[in-house]
Amino acid sequence: MKQTLLVPLLALALALAAAGCLLTGQFLVSFALPDPLAVTPTAVERADVDLNTVAAYRDHRGEVEALADLALVGRLTNTGAAAVDVDVWLTPAPTAHTDAAAVALDPTAVKVWGPLRVGPGETKTIGWDASAALFGKGRTALLEQVRGDGVFTLYALGGTSTYSFRWDGGALVAVVAAGR
Repeated sequence: MKQTLLVPLLALALALAAAGCLLTGQFLVSFALPDPLAVTPTAVERADVDLNTVAAYRDHRGEVEALADLALVGRLTNTGAAAVDVDVWLTPAPTAHTDAAAVALDPTAVKVWGPLRVGPGETKTIGWDASAALFGKGRTALLEQVRGDGVFTLYALGGTSTYSFRWDGGALVAVVAAGR
């Protein structure tokens, strides 16, 4: 499963390097999410993100100016009986919420992505373009984290009181613009 997503990500990284993006002040950051993320309202799994574990980020962290492009990729499967609108929320510090209500009550939590509707029993592969369009105002919150210490927590949640889904082969991928 992961190999099917890693091949396009590797191709993207090679294309960016071949196009001279590393020389023009852009670098690629790819952070794998726990695989799978299995989510219900009462059993939320989190992705503890530490961009400092990514060499390109460590090397250029102090030069970050903007997010040139951004995506959450992977394969979402609705394992429930009703359609689900999947959102991704961010807390700017490591947190360990175990249910959707706790995330919603956290005053620091910010919705950064979504919603993506997935029908009952449906599986959707989330590619770059479709994902990038779902960020909206969430780009600003993520940029703050990328410019900051690079440590935060992501939660995938459904938009209703009953839902069940899996996110397989997930990754947060960003093309970061950096100054010299």
